Amino acid sequence: MWFGIVGFLSWAGGWRTLAKSYGGALPPDFEGRKLRTVTLGRGRFPRVHYRSVLWAEFETDRLLLKPHVLFRWVHPPLIIPRTDIQAAERKGVWRRFCEMKTRAHPDISFHLPVKHFGWPEDMGTQA
Repeated sequence: MWFGIVGFLSWAGGWRTLAKSYGGALPPDFEGRKLRTVTLGRGRFPRVHYRSVLWAEFETDRLLLKPHVLFRWVHPPLIIPRTDIQAAERKGVWRRFCEMKTRAHPDISFHLPVKHFGWPEDMGTQA
């Protein structure tokens, strides 16, 4: 049952689609920091909430994302070039957040707290 649930989450949020373009092996010295609240999806629904199960490392030229081991069989690590990421600060109901989109799949977006975004100089501000 767990495999079915995790497989559905990978499809619904768009991770599986992103992995076709950005999937890859992480470097052995990967030391990402845990992201507390991240949502991933196409538009407003469905959005998959990844709470404390993603590790990220914002390197100078790329973003590395690694899911918790229980999710990895359908959530391979992602390596997204910095040049492919567009980010904007958005106003939510309760707080401001960062919305990240990729060049290859602009319909899929990551929402994460502004303080977790590693390249603040790349972030535009929009309402």
